[in-house]
Amino acid sequence: MRKKLLLVALFLILATAVLSSAVLAEGRIAIVFATGGLGDQSFNDMAFKGIKAAREEYGISFDAAEPTSISEYETYLTQFSALNRYDLIISIGFDQADALNTVSQRYPQQKYAIVDAVVKQDNVASYVYEEKQRGFLMGAAAAMMTTRTKDEKINPAKVIGVIGGMKIPLIDENIAGYIAGAEYIDPEVKVIHSYVGGWADPAKGKELAKAMIEQRADVIWGAAGRSGLGVLKAAAENNIYGIGADSNQNHVAPEHVLTNGMKFVNHTVKRAVKQVIENNFKPGVHVLGIEEQGLGYTESLLPAEIIKKLEKIKNKIAAGEIKIPATIEAARK
Repeated sequence: MRKKLLLVALFLILATAVLSSAVLAEGRIAIVFATGGLGDQSFNDMAFKGIKAAREEYGISFDAAEPTSISEYETYLTQFSALNRYDLIISIGFDQADALNTVSQRYPQQKYAIVDAVVKQDNVASYVYEEKQRGFLMGAAAAMMTTRTKDEKINPAKVIGVIGGMKIPLIDENIAGYIAGAEYIDPEVKVIHSYVGGWADPAKGKELAKAMIEQRADVIWGAAGRSGLGVLKAAAENNIYGIGADSNQNHVAPEHVLTNGMKFVNHTVKRAVKQVIENNFKPGVHVLGIEEQGLGYTESLLPAEIIKKLEKIKNKIAAGEIKIPATIEAARK
């Protein structure tokens, strides 16, 4: 009797293992990156990091596309959808919203996720961020740094800058937070801002940063995808501080990257995959902020006393004790 029970138990264990393996093996994902492409050392690379982490942890396989223009989004999304083989198709970037809105209606049984935009369809999970929170942290850090007197990279002018990739609501929300964060630290700090007009133009990013440096800015944040790499290069060449975006970009300009405004797209992509693999897909809008560990910063070159103050600010933001404007107009009042 005992031998028979052991055999039954062994069979159940093996069956469970095989079933678990089969579930993981079924996981097939498609991901369409933003036009900045892989190698941007920013938004796309973080997404790629997330899908690779999902492959390692959940055993999924994935196919990817790298569009070079917005007009290609709908084509790639349609091609992936028509194959009817993917458990989830992920769009990376706000400018895929229109294409995904169109394609998701054509394929109502297909599950989709989009990062950095909202698509209001029953088969789409939209992941967006409290951008103003990240901007506030970066503005506070920059303002605290520009008021330091004993640093060769800092001048007495108390001017900081921020360069956005494009003039769109999510970037303006970052800039609004940056202005408000600086104001929170020192109302005398002057904040200047500008836009590259694209996500893959480091040369233009560098040019705009140099123009700010001529206005005596000594800390500049490049919230501009691949274009932001030019901002960091300008910081290194002119011996000021740059601030990276989305991922840890310390290596781009060693000894000149003050901190990085982190957007944990990797965690978001992995979260979206996990929900599908566990049959827990949740369409609708998912808002991620500091409290949800969707946003943050790196310590990098930040002095210990500034890190200490930033942590207090971060906790206050998470607790709702600091109200941050969402528009540049509101932040400038």
